[in-house]
Amino acid sequence: MTGPAKAVFVKDLKPKDTVRTSFLVKSKEILFNKNGKAYLALILADKTGELDCRAWNDAETFNQAFQEGDVVAVGGKLGVFQNKTQLSLDHLVPLEPHEYQLEDYLPQSDENLDSLYSELIQVFQGLENPWVKKLGLDLLEDPEIAKRYKVCPAAKTIHHAFIGGLLCHSLQLIKLVEAILPLYPGVSRDLLIFGAAFHDFGKIYELQYDGKFGYTDEGRLVGHIAIGISLVDRKIQAISGFPKDLENHLKHLILSHHGKLEHGSPKTPHTLEAEILHWLDHMDSRVNSIQNHLQQQTLPSGWTTFHKAYGTFFLRTASFEMPN
Repeated sequence: MTGPAKAVFVKDLKPKDTVRTSFLVKSKEILFNKNGKAYLALILADKTGELDCRAWNDAETFNQAFQEGDVVAVGGKLGVFQNKTQLSLDHLVPLEPHEYQLEDYLPQSDENLDSLYSELIQVFQGLENPWVKKLGLDLLEDPEIAKRYKVCPAAKTIHHAFIGGLLCHSLQLIKLVEAILPLYPGVSRDLLIFGAAFHDFGKIYELQYDGKFGYTDEGRLVGHIAIGISLVDRKIQAISGFPKDLENHLKHLILSHHGKLEHGSPKTPHTLEAEILHWLDHMDSRVNSIQNHLQQQTLPSGWTTFHKAYGTFFLRTASFEMPN
């Protein structure tokens, strides 16, 4: 049984509004002000965005009432702090599952995910290398993989952190590959397409996304790179005569896509295709994260709040127009 649909979303809120609605708790943390008084810092969310929240009084009491991943009914007043909307909390009540519809609280792609997945399959149907084509289609047409790949986010928080985010990220990388190939003769399109589609797909088992976004036990203990290699290896073993050299090249794309050992790559890039994949992946994930950060700002121009993941501020500029 599902509850009533949510009526007021993050996108509807404006500074000075009195808020009486519900959100998913993405994170919570007890912090202390300069006088040593505890307060509760929250990130609340629904499918349209995120909202900073503070409980300035009774922080411990509030903190004990709910967990990360809960959906809570809240009340408070909206203000602006450091160019960002912030809710000052005056009450909070956890909701039971029958009191809400979970899809109202998880960010989702605006695209039709079935159509996007069909588009990805069509890309592989058009590949020239028969081995890469078969391996890719064997993976994508596996019912369990397809079910998960269509809805998995690309990350917990940093980039493409929404239902269908992994699929959108992979297709964006494929578009970037197609855009640069005319500039770099001799680069293997089929290898890069495979890397774009499958560099991160171990996240279908690394991440949990049936409620709050987080990590599975397998994700914490094994990680998406090792999971991805295992899934690819399983399919390769079922294809008689699969070339060993090609297998090594394809696995290397997954193993090296983080670029540096200190960034979690078991291998650094040792092929041109692996180097290109790393930088395209780095660019797309970083641009998406910065765009999201810019969109969360209250004012149309000026410096943003601090981006914790990248350790800096960004200048959001107004459009420049020629004078009349």
